[in-house]
Amino acid sequence: MPQASVDLNYTSPRDLLMLRLSILMGGVLIVLFMIGDLKLVPEEVAGVYFNNRVFVQLPILLALFALSFYRHFFRFSQSAFLLTILGLTYANYYLIHTLWERVAFSFPYEGTLLYAFFGFFVFGMKFRFALWLMFLSSFGFVWLMFLEPVYGDRTAMSAGFVVGSLFIGAIGRYRVDQLVGEINKVNERLVTLSTTDGLTELLNRRAFMSESERLFAWQRRSGQSLAVFMIDLDHFKQFNDCYGHQEGDRAIRYQADILKKVFKRGTDIIGRYGGEEFIVVTANQNQGELELEQQAARILAEWKNAAMPNEESPGEKLLSCSIGVCHGQPEDFGSLEGMIQAADQALYLAKERGRGTFVVV
Repeated sequence: MPQASVDLNYTSPRDLLMLRLSILMGGVLIVLFMIGDLKLVPEEVAGVYFNNRVFVQLPILLALFALSFYRHFFRFSQSAFLLTILGLTYANYYLIHTLWERVAFSFPYEGTLLYAFFGFFVFGMKFRFALWLMFLSSFGFVWLMFLEPVYGDRTAMSAGFVVGSLFIGAIGRYRVDQLVGEINKVNERLVTLSTTDGLTELLNRRAFMSESERLFAWQRRSGQSLAVFMIDLDHFKQFNDCYGHQEGDRAIRYQADILKKVFKRGTDIIGRYGGEEFIVVTANQNQGELELEQQAARILAEWKNAAMPNEESPGEKLLSCSIGVCHGQPEDFGSLEGMIQAADQALYLAKERGRGTFVVV
């Protein structure tokens, strides 16, 4: 039986647009830094710097931008973010190493932190990917500082500052993931509360109609048939008045359990329509009227086996239910409401015929 739900991992077109704009903004920032850095970098290594930015770092970002248009991009986006930031970071390490080796110029390391924090919080890297980025970026920087005393007597302090900052960023990412996880749990709970009947744990009427409308539309497009069951407990008021509301609730839960037992397919949609009335919509492309009758008969048989007394009933002194079933092609009814009305009329006929029976139309 389907459950009404909200896909909390859904990425909207607006989110995708914002990601692409962020990637482009990253490219703009690289260009702006390049304009500023070329005024500081010694002229003899300006070409190395320019080539690194234009032919290595910018293409890495453009590759990520192009990948974002792939339909299944978000299946591997976290790995793509990690590789992108690592590629930019190690391209920056190459600049630091080369500029120091050739002209003893101490190129700033702030790009390492900027790239990492861009990945952590703009790209929204998950904690485990942020952790990998922290370790690999830290390892690369510490190894670079071990090879070359780029920052003189501040080399060790610079290494500690970079590693510490990356650690703080990764922990910040962990806290964000933790908070988002808690929000998602609350959202899931709210979705459940807003779509589920608390007594029976079936879909409530609003959620049932929403799910059933989707199935109705699908069956209509595919030219396949549909069936609607309307089920109502017989003389329930007398039962409730005689045995009390707790027993009444137990009877309603029992009816829900019967329906869950009979309708177990993924396309069977069960809901509490209101009070003691239940409704089921099922895609019966392989079912004829005989199978629908068998399902209805099984529901009635479960009530007979339960032998739940209803002494105040004007008829049989056991609690039972009546069932109306409508089946056919969706286009013949025009709307799901049309099929529900037909099933309701069949239920009325079952009541007229003495209750504890079913009518299929």
